[in-house]
Amino acid sequence: MSVGLKYLYNEIKKHEVKLLAGENGLKNKVRWTQLVESVEVASFLQGGELLFTTGLAMTSKDDLFNLVKKTHEMLASGIIIYIGKYIDEVDEEIINYCNENDYPVFSVSWGVEMRDTMRYLSARIIESEKNYIELSNAIKDAIFLPDHKDLFMPVFSKVGYKPNWNYYVTIIEVNSKDIDNIDLNAEMIQVTNFIDVELNYVRSNFFAFSVGNHIIIVFNNIMYEDTEELMKKLYIKLMKEFIELEFYLGMDKKDCTLETFHNGYEASKKILQINKILRNEKSNIRFSDIDVYRLFLDMDSKENLKKFYENNLGVLEAYDNMNNTDYLKVITSYYENNCKMNETASALFIHRNTLNYKVNKIEEILDINLDDISDKSKIYLCTIIKYLL
Repeated sequence: MSVGLKYLYNEIKKHEVKLLAGENGLKNKVRWTQLVESVEVASFLQGGELLFTTGLAMTSKDDLFNLVKKTHEMLASGIIIYIGKYIDEVDEEIINYCNENDYPVFSVSWGVEMRDTMRYLSARIIESEKNYIELSNAIKDAIFLPDHKDLFMPVFSKVGYKPNWNYYVTIIEVNSKDIDNIDLNAEMIQVTNFIDVELNYVRSNFFAFSVGNHIIIVFNNIMYEDTEELMKKLYIKLMKEFIELEFYLGMDKKDCTLETFHNGYEASKKILQINKILRNEKSNIRFSDIDVYRLFLDMDSKENLKKFYENNLGVLEAYDNMNNTDYLKVITSYYENNCKMNETASALFIHRNTLNYKVNKIEEILDINLDDISDKSKIYLCTIIKYLL
């Protein structure tokens, strides 16, 4: 868990800490605080630290610049420089470097006790981590153990979630395009932190955490239209920032209450499944069919859907496999083109007479009449079901 540097800076202004440069880097996340006095020590940084330096080990003017540069290269979140005893000032070269690289550099007078400031920051980080774990566990309980209200309602009350607010549970599924060379667990941390930063301007209206390869975002006390706009912008930014990953979004229009987070989650999960189907490059699904997909996804058992498909289009699929024909492709295209022969023939790059022959053959194999509304509807439903199996 980490804390936004901007939040910490607002907290430590009372300790006379001043931002000198790198304001755009205030979006950085802070994992911990650390004292660093030399480039050698900076080489062991792990990233995400908010650093302190007094200049105790510095022998020349260049030493401070080299230290700042090295800590930035080691992905530290920012550095606080004590001015007055070993360091007289932060020169223009450092200011320019930090502004160019969005690396926050702060100053504080020598008389301010470092120990108190570091202790205060550490306490804020620990407190934030504790609150994060507590709330994320409460939301998980509300979603996956909805009958055990005693596990989550007291926490919701503690953090200020109101019973009369509207809530939206959204889901982002994250998948790797290159499973062998990408550590998805590490990427999930980066993605969650990115979301936290991007939605920082609505800080009090959302909470995000990860479960497996899903990121769950709960919005509170905000209109659906605003939530939808936020998620659209976030989705675009995620696709641009993490080009090696695939993202699928699920967000239901219906809001939920504190006691029905599980309903919001399940509804959004079904939307996510539909979006995955729509994104499948092998499918050509009309948006007008989405309500039918939702109806099927609401079914508790998929076994009946499977049997229905196997007894109808499944027969055609088996015939294709045995005879090296393409009748399943033909009938699928036929429905994708609203059962219009000319459009279907054009889509398949075949002559209309050839299509007529194939459609007649399909009717013979399946023992159906596509002019009959019952048979036509049955096959139409099967063309949808095949994407859900």
